[in-house]
Amino acid sequence: MRRVTAVPLAVLFSVNAIAALAPEYQNEKDLGVMVEFVRSHERVIATLKSIDFEKRIVYFGDDCEAIFDREFTLRPPGWVGPAASLELKSSTCHLD
Repeated sequence: MRRVTAVPLAVLFSVNAIAALAPEYQNEKDLGVMVEFVRSHERVIATLKSIDFEKRIVYFGDDCEAIFDREFTLRPPGWVGPAASLELKSSTCHLD
C-alpha cells in the first residue's frame, strides 16, 4: 500500500519542482538573446565588431558597447531554478 501511494506523491511533487538549466542550454538561451539584439538593430549588425559572451557585451560601431546583464528577479531563499533572462542594460551609443 505504501508503494502505491508513494508513486502518485512523487509525481505530484515532481511537477512543481523547478530545475536550473544545464550550462549548455543556458548559454544557448543567452547567446540567442544577444544575437537577436544584433539582428534587430540595423546599425549594430552593419558595424558589428564582436560579441564578448563572457562579459556579455556586443561591440559595434566606433567604440560602441551594448551591455547585457540578467534582469532583476526576486527569488526565494534556496532557489535553484533557471537564471533570469539576459536583457540589454545600456548602450554607449545610439542603436538606430
